[in-house]
Amino acid sequence: MKTIGKVAAWSIGCAVAAAAGIPQVLAHHSTAAFDTSTVVRIEGTVTQFRWINPHASFKLEGVADGDAPDGLWTVEMTAPNVLINQGWKRNSLKVGDKVVAFVNPLRNAVTLNDGSQGGLYVGVILADGTSLGRTDGQGAGTSD
Repeated sequence: MKTIGKVAAWSIGCAVAAAAGIPQVLAHHSTAAFDTSTVVRIEGTVTQFRWINPHASFKLEGVADGDAPDGLWTVEMTAPNVLINQGWKRNSLKVGDKVVAFVNPLRNAVTLNDGSQGGLYVGVILADGTSLGRTDGQGAGTSD
């Protein structure tokens, strides 16, 4: 009987430890790495669009306004189910599309491993002229 008690106590301990780790697993990373007080306008060509969880993303080769660097940008978005509620579809962007993107740049501008700059999606004007998100160059990016 003592062995059964030890096994039960060990099992309960493991269950408690696993439950304690659930919030970290379910937690989303924040948008703290992005400067949500700054919006960069980038006009360019879509080179990649990933419609995946937990965050959709796209890459854009283009020309940025102001002091922001020209070239390749990796733009992180929110989850596809949130984007759908904002008018997005899985085929809203296609490789080769000419678009104007509005992004919050990284707070500490660093070049990512693939040579791109990082940004948080604020809005986009699609190739057909449709606007999604904030395209007035004002306001902070969305968080989820």
